[in-house]
Amino acid sequence: MNKLDLKIALRSFLKGKWYNLLNITGLALGLAAFIFVTLYVDHETSYDQWNKNINRIYLVEREMPNGPSPYTPGLLAAAIKSQCPEVEEAGRMNTALFQIPFYTASGRFLIKKWVGADYSIAKILGIKPKGFKLDPNSTTPTTLLSKETADILFPKQGDVINKTVNMMSKSGMPFIVAGVVDVPGNTNFNFDCIGFSNDITSGKDQSYATQIYQTYLLVRPNTDVNLLSKKIDKIYREAALADTNSVVKEALNQQGAAIYLDPLKNLHLKPHYGSHVNNQIVNSLMVLAIIILIVTGVNFTNLYVSQANKRSKEVGIKKVNGIVKRQIAFQFLLEIFIQCVIALITAFVIVIIGFPYFNQLLRVNLLMSGINVSIISQLLLTLISLTLLAGIYPALVMAGFKPTEVLSSNQFTGGGKLSWVRSSITALQFTFAIVFIITLIVINQQVTFMKTKDPGFTAKQVVYIDNLSLYNNPRKFEAVRNRIKAIPGVKNVTVASNVPGGIMPASHEYEIQNKAVSMNTISVDYDYFKTLNIHFAEGHAFSSPIPGDSTNAVINETAAKFMALKKPTGETIEGCGGKYRIIGVIKDVKAYGFEGNIQPTVYLMNDNCGLSKTQIMISAENKAIPGMLATLSREWKDINTLDGDNFNYHFLDELYGQLFVKQEQLQTVLTFFSALAVFIAALGFFSSAAHAIRLRIKEIAIRKVFGATGKQLTMVLSKPFFYIVIIANIIAWPVSLIIAHKWLETFAYRINISIIPFVIALFISIAIVILTVCLQIARAIRFNPIVKLKV
Repeated sequence: MNKLDLKIALRSFLKGKWYNLLNITGLALGLAAFIFVTLYVDHETSYDQWNKNINRIYLVEREMPNGPSPYTPGLLAAAIKSQCPEVEEAGRMNTALFQIPFYTASGRFLIKKWVGADYSIAKILGIKPKGFKLDPNSTTPTTLLSKETADILFPKQGDVINKTVNMMSKSGMPFIVAGVVDVPGNTNFNFDCIGFSNDITSGKDQSYATQIYQTYLLVRPNTDVNLLSKKIDKIYREAALADTNSVVKEALNQQGAAIYLDPLKNLHLKPHYGSHVNNQIVNSLMVLAIIILIVTGVNFTNLYVSQANKRSKEVGIKKVNGIVKRQIAFQFLLEIFIQCVIALITAFVIVIIGFPYFNQLLRVNLLMSGINVSIISQLLLTLISLTLLAGIYPALVMAGFKPTEVLSSNQFTGGGKLSWVRSSITALQFTFAIVFIITLIVINQQVTFMKTKDPGFTAKQVVYIDNLSLYNNPRKFEAVRNRIKAIPGVKNVTVASNVPGGIMPASHEYEIQNKAVSMNTISVDYDYFKTLNIHFAEGHAFSSPIPGDSTNAVINETAAKFMALKKPTGETIEGCGGKYRIIGVIKDVKAYGFEGNIQPTVYLMNDNCGLSKTQIMISAENKAIPGMLATLSREWKDINTLDGDNFNYHFLDELYGQLFVKQEQLQTVLTFFSALAVFIAALGFFSSAAHAIRLRIKEIAIRKVFGATGKQLTMVLSKPFFYIVIIANIIAWPVSLIIAHKWLETFAYRINISIIPFVIALFISIAIVILTVCLQIARAIRFNPIVKLKV
């Protein structure tokens, strides 16, 4: 491109500056979306990739009739290690169900996630302390802090080896921290504090009915994982059936439970047990970003071509002066490349400005430093591809102008109506936009359904308090209950081992009438069901006036169905270290959201499972809550003598609401990208309308001379675009139905797809045509036909 070509290109750019700025802005938005998504996908797929053994690490899970479980017996790891030479290491982990306060000179920090693990877990998961090595043969426990926790407890102190903290209270139990774990990248194993020991099951129930540990394996290279899974399943069956204290043997005989090995590389995005929402967000963003980038490139091409006829004489004169087609094509390709570079720079500006909002939107901490060589290579490849894809067609179109035709008139007039190629592209653009709109509406309906549907309990106006006092004995908690209940406005008070929306309950095996079922077990106290407003299908709740009632059990409707009990009350179940008579059946409670099926659950007051009742729950009148919290904060030392320094409360509805956060993120992300897709589709219509009007300008003039009104002209010119909208809807509706149906299948409890999203999408698409096409047509037809017919 010589100096003259550069001047002509600049003059042409400025002459159509609004079109060109609109074109560059659209392309920049598409590139910015691509950069955001690339960074996010790179972040989400990087979990534990720093572990060199990631492809050899597996989580042992149980496949039961009522769903998979990530928990296994404590003895299974040792049995696998001794009987499976294919397994290099086996280890167990367990997460504490309560929170522990640590005190240092810097203040108090609440350890929310305390993990216990075998020393072998450090080797399996690549956990390496800073400054020293763990001794796998040590008989002395070692406690390590995460880097984040260490920075809070010991700010500006580089060396945190053998530091002392106080547990429970300011003058409580002294505790020595061995050091810090600084994980080199994203990981599935987040913790505040991790304690290693030679055997974390020491002193605990060793029965195969107690399945509360996560077992991880490091297998040897080239191991056949399917054969290993079957081998471990056989080991599990034989050991469980030989365990005379375990009712799990009955479940194995009846239900055919199986062992499943879940790869570590799948645990973040595609776990066998757990939600796949992270994977849905990643896949949705990848598809959306690619589609938006392609559609943006197509729009870029269309808008550029729509301006081609303004430079037809320039091309004709160059050809007359001997400039060949190849040189003209190269010139326009170079112009397009420069515009793409400007769009890419603009995209980076958008990314820098939008980073805080994007991080907040997806609750991640992406940084510009995350743009590595791989991402830069992708961007450069994308830029070159865009230049070629968006540039070759318009460059060849303009280089192909015939001098005799373009010099005999003021503009190039090839084609009358929208070509079928342009119409197909425009229809495809709008099809994508309609699919986004329909899918977004369905997601909104499902999220609204989950937020408004009765989960079977009341979370509003319920406060729960973390504490370290174990109230496993109902008589021990009675004084605390009476003290709290005396506060004005308090309705009910109880304590339990788990709260809805919190940590999943432990699973234990129970037997009844020679039938066995694995059930979630929750240890509760009097007034548990009243506090949460849980209703009974039959029977009654635990009642202190009834002698011996605290040794009984309450089950949910799902448990009754699994045990095939037509009249559950009065029956006796055996498990969890005792026999319990069923006194009531509660209606099913969606305590852990709408994605998974409600699990069979048993509620006990006096259990022998080792469950810890630490979660105090209080239901109160709404107006009384501030005063109640002030009173509890002031009097907590007297109410809870063991944990008096720590009054730590939460609102149950906020905790339960966390279950929907990922779906809300998907909803918000799709809203943003759907809006972007609609904008790009509207831009495509705008460019197509502009091009069509220019090509038919003499036709419009002739029609006006023969008396055509503005309304008639608008109808004639806009009709092809309405046809495109109808075709786009016809294509988009079945595609949207399939996508929405597949997504809803991930929920155990979901809405039925109605016609409403499709009708709304149709009206939105028609409205876009009216705004982007009809208004442009109305403005274009207000000209003097004599002027246009002279040329």
